[in-house]
Amino acid sequence: MHPIGSDDLTPLLQRWTTVGDSARSELVARMYPELKRIAENRMRKERGDHTLQATALVSEFFLELARQDDLVWQNRAHFLAFAAQAMKRMLIDYARSHTANKRGGGRLIVRLDSIEISAHDSSFDLLSFNELLDLLWKKDVRMAQVAELRCFGGLTHAEIAAALEIDERTVKRDWKIAKAWFNTHLRNGSDGSGDGLGAN
Repeated sequence: MHPIGSDDLTPLLQRWTTVGDSARSELVARMYPELKRIAENRMRKERGDHTLQATALVSEFFLELARQDDLVWQNRAHFLAFAAQAMKRMLIDYARSHTANKRGGGRLIVRLDSIEISAHDSSFDLLSFNELLDLLWKKDVRMAQVAELRCFGGLTHAEIAAALEIDERTVKRDWKIAKAWFNTHLRNGSDGSGDGLGAN
């Protein structure tokens, strides 16, 4: 099987609405290992009774994908951006349901390699992190988009730039500021409501 970044992947993505089931199956097969890696890197169990697995998350994403035949992707980065947003939404829905069922216990922990609070841990309660991300959307939409794709999709600066159709230098600047903002509030336990965004 060819690697995910091979040159013929983008044309296949661009023909999603016109190709048959066999071609879509090929795309799914080629994308699955990458999406499973993303899901695994974004999840880490805090308790042994969590039922959601990375394979189930990716499978749910593909089920959602199969229900939509009018999607149009420009390239691999655009597809991975869509996948990151979809899997983030599924994780949030699961975390809310799981927390409610456990009456506040067993909260879902996600691993975000792009945010480093200490040398020993880069895992956060998903709902708490999402509250900060929601606040960032209110403060700066583009910066929130960059942070979401970086944290939940693991996209590179170049891939984010391609997905959002902005300059790569803008992505790097937005991510530098957003990462510092997240680090400050995750380290201090702040809700981020009392300050603005800054590079330090």
